[in-house]
Parts: sequence; structure tokens; C-alpha cells
Amino acid sequence: MDPTLVERFAQAVAAVDVDPRIANIPVKDADADAELRAWLDGNEDLLPWADPVRVTADEWFFVTTLYGEMTLAGQRTHIRRYFHPLFVDVAKRDIRNFVPGLAAYKGLRASWMPARLCKMSEILRRHDLTMEAYAEKLRGVDRTATPDDPTPALDRIIRDHKATGWKTLSVFVRDCIRGNCFPIDTRVQKALNDHRLPAYERTLVGLSLAVRRNPRELARKFYWVGGS
Repeated sequence: MDPTLVERFAQAVAAVDVDPRIANIPVKDADADAELRAWLDGNEDLLPWADPVRVTADEWFFVTTLYGEMTLAGQRTHIRRYFHPLFVDVAKRDIRNFVPGLAAYKGLRASWMPARLCKMSEILRRHDLTMEAYAEKLRGVDRTATPDDPTPALDRIIRDHKATGWKTLSVFVRDCIRGNCFPIDTRVQKALNDHRLPAYERTLVGLSLAVRRNPRELARKFYWVGGS
């Protein structure tokens, strides 16, 4: 890896680390479940989560699929609108129950959302896996990461979905799988541009590992800095 790029990345990380705008924002992997629930529940009625504390793999996949290209407020409204009627009532909290043509898909912000839910369902049913079992397989795959192959879990889910766009898959890998990834959206892109860094996920993961940092935590930091 280009030493000049590694040094520029290290300088960017040092700046982000001390940025006062994100001083009190939790970015640790261990915070992900609680932060998701706090964000979605807010001061409104609690969503009907399956577990009193943790977020299930099925819930993570459904929620991250519905992120799409929206503001934070738009994402939250969208997810809350569909969580109970679509995920709980229709799919019975099980990704395997998503099939094409459900009337409950009406109004989803993008046509690829039901398509991705159905594709994940197809993958699980084809391999006779639950979403939790698939997530655990991805965790095992991620443990095979090397400097030359830094994102194996992300690469596997992209390959399984034959995805040409994978931001929400990367967010799923980051927050549910806790695998090597660095999701890039417009906010992260802005932070990268400010530091003259390339917007290539595998490169950013490699740079994170080169400076001995957790790429998921850095991705969260860049996200918040880019949106400030």
C-alpha cells in the first residue's frame, strides 16, 4: 500500500479522533444494538423488537435494507412505518418469509428494497439457513481476512446477492456481523473528500488495518464528521 496514502489516512484519522463535534457519539461495535434501538424508538412507542436488549440478525437485515438514500429523519420514519406491518405482521420477523408480490411492499421508497429482501429470503431457503445462521457463517468468513483479502464477509454477501450496489449490505456487515467494511454514503464521501482520501471501500478497510484501527468504528466517525 502506498506509504503516502497511509500517512494521509493516519493524519485524517488523528483529526477525526479529536473532532469535538463527535466527542459524545458512541462508535464502538458494542454500542450498535442499543444505538439503533434508541434512534428508532426515540420518544415514541417502542417498536415490537423480538428481544428486550439485542437486535436480531433478521431485524438488522430488514432495517438496514430500508435505509436507502434518505436523510436520517427520512430513514427513521420509513423504517418505523414498515417495521410492524411488513416485518412483524407479514414476515413474522423472519427474512425467509419475504416473497415477491406482497401487497405490504407498497410505498417502499425504492424498488430494490423488496427485491433485496426477497433475494435474501431465497438465499436462506436455498441453503436451509436462518438469518442468524447465515450471519454466523459470515462472521466465520470474516475471521479469514488477510491484508490481501481484507473484506471477505462483505465480498461473500455481495457475491451471494449478485449486488451492483451494496451500501446497505455493508452497513449490515458493519453493525450486525461486525465484519471488515467501511460503508460509504454521501456523508462519508464528504469527509473523505475533505481529507483527499479515495472513496473505495476495500482500500479504506486496508488503510484502517494498516494503521491498526477498527474500520467499522472509523467509518462511523467519518459518517458523523461528514454530516456535521
